[in-house]
Amino acid sequence: MGNEFEHEAGHLDFTVNFLKAYNASLSKQLDMTSGDILETRKALNDDVSNTFDFEDGNVMDFISMVPEMRMTEMKFNYIEDMRETTERLMHKPYFGKLVVDGEPVYIGGATIQDNEHNILIYDWRTPIASLFYENRVGELTYKIPDGTKIKTDVTLRRQFQIEDGKLLNMFDSDLYIGDEMLQQLITDSSRSKLKNIVATIQSEQNIIIRQPLNQDTLVYGPPGSGKTSLAMQRIAYLMFTYRDRLKAENIMLMSPNEVFNDYVSDVLPELGEDNVKNMTFYRMRNEFIYFNGRRFESLAENIQRLGHEDASAYKYKTSVEYFSHLKQYIRELGEYGMHFRDLKYGGKVLVPKELIERVFYEDLGAHPVPRRLHKIYEDLLDIYRRELKQLTAEKFKALDESPEYIGEREELKKMANDEATKELAALHAQIRRFRFVQLEKVYVRSIADKAVRRETIEHIKRNDFKYEDLAPMLYLYIHIIGAGNKKIRHVILDEVQDYSNIQYAVMKDYYRNATFTSLGDKNQQIHPVGSAELIADDHHVMQLQKSYRSTNQINDYLNTIVPGGIDSVSVDGQDVQFIDVEDEAAHIRSMVREDMPEQMAIITPSREAADRIFDELKNDIPGLKNLQEVDTIYNQDYLVLPYYLSKGFEYNTVIITESSFYDDLPLVKYVLASRATRNLYLLD
Repeated sequence: MGNEFEHEAGHLDFTVNFLKAYNASLSKQLDMTSGDILETRKALNDDVSNTFDFEDGNVMDFISMVPEMRMTEMKFNYIEDMRETTERLMHKPYFGKLVVDGEPVYIGGATIQDNEHNILIYDWRTPIASLFYENRVGELTYKIPDGTKIKTDVTLRRQFQIEDGKLLNMFDSDLYIGDEMLQQLITDSSRSKLKNIVATIQSEQNIIIRQPLNQDTLVYGPPGSGKTSLAMQRIAYLMFTYRDRLKAENIMLMSPNEVFNDYVSDVLPELGEDNVKNMTFYRMRNEFIYFNGRRFESLAENIQRLGHEDASAYKYKTSVEYFSHLKQYIRELGEYGMHFRDLKYGGKVLVPKELIERVFYEDLGAHPVPRRLHKIYEDLLDIYRRELKQLTAEKFKALDESPEYIGEREELKKMANDEATKELAALHAQIRRFRFVQLEKVYVRSIADKAVRRETIEHIKRNDFKYEDLAPMLYLYIHIIGAGNKKIRHVILDEVQDYSNIQYAVMKDYYRNATFTSLGDKNQQIHPVGSAELIADDHHVMQLQKSYRSTNQINDYLNTIVPGGIDSVSVDGQDVQFIDVEDEAAHIRSMVREDMPEQMAIITPSREAADRIFDELKNDIPGLKNLQEVDTIYNQDYLVLPYYLSKGFEYNTVIITESSFYDDLPLVKYVLASRATRNLYLLD
């Protein structure tokens, strides 16, 4: 394999050098084209004052220059796109290679030709590249755009690990191995047994990755079993297989928190795709304009609060029993129980709530609830338009009669309309946001537990909505007003075990045209109280068995917390360290002075503890970041973070401070310990 590696390294150097030269050439072309655009625009500006003189053919000259200008701008945009593409490809030109009928085919993010028009890199979306995703060699066929099937003989299928234009590793495999840790295992080990295990793991993952688009799939697996990597590969597979009808904008990644979204944001960098959309459940409230101005507790705030307050309201509102009651309650709203607000403007009632209620139950009673509310919505908009027209007329009259305003009548009409629109903005917002519905009152009446209802009324009065209020209120809104996002076709839902039944139903009903790939681990609930278990009767359920991210020693420790939770397939490392210390910051300081790890996460039991540890260590650890709940960027090698922000991350070295805090929270300790890949320290 040594000569082969040298050959591929040489070919990579040639390709990178070509891309650099091509990029430099494109930059020169861009400068020239930019100059052409400026000259053409100047000529147009010079001519525009003469265009209507109708002398010397000025009009014809002007008209003839417009398409020339457009063509030059199109050329500029094309060159700029190609320059950005070559700049990206210089770091990782391709990720795979086939030998098809004796000819090498390198596959990457875009098609690149050399100066003789030979193809150096094939775009992963081209027909011939589909052979790479067949996951086998031998006699294969691919289809070209006119439908013709081309028979080929594929004799080699190779994957590369390339970073910053340098070849790190390569391996030949019938199966596509997309997980970097699996790639490392298969390239680092000469043990055929381990290679066979890796092949088995990837075979299991490929079955999940290649599930059809029209099927809901639920995947359970222990920490380190490749669930997140699998999700990324599934997105790539779906976008390739269904590329005629599925774009990045049609896929949603639901992540545990905003920082985790950044952690997995470069979903398809080597494929040159726009990133898929990402969302958190907390941020879903922004999809519903009704909730503008409503202050909801975040998930992080919720976890901190429930750590020292009674959790009975949370348990009630996330329970299967409440969800069942809520669904029945919504069915009854068509007969009774809806609450409305007066439509007001300027201190006067334009439409009383009693009239809205009568129209809802009597005039429109034969229609479904969402249709009734949308009919009322349109009627109220008509009232708004009538008020706007009347107020505009009054303001125009005042402007027209005022000696201070001199101008054309059309100009005065526009001024009057702008002023009236601004004055009626609150009325328009009240209608547009469906605020004529008292959703809060409808929600409170759905709570059967009297103590929980009283508590809920009190915090709603203070505009202090709790995190557990969000899901039932969104569910109510979706089902009585009929909101939904029809553009999303597939949702990747990570950490599914952390969602209640109501939350899951909100996502399924809002993204109503989407199928779901849900991933999780029943042993990785980080919430202080357990969520209702996902009912997956309509899902194809699959189980990943083996964990390969962390060392065998770390996995052995995890099995002491959850016996049998992990079947380890990994490498040996140092034993897990349990250390009693008087001063945690001082101990960490001495650790890093002796041996600074490549990456390190210091996980604390609270925000206050994270702030304290950070203040004590920030001058000792260069680049140390104190991760905040509002952070959306993840790019640090050294972090301090409270435990509830740790979901989804992995670090070479993890230090868990005040580890006895989790003695009564074994599943939380399980999650935190599983963040470590090589070194784990538990301080107390």
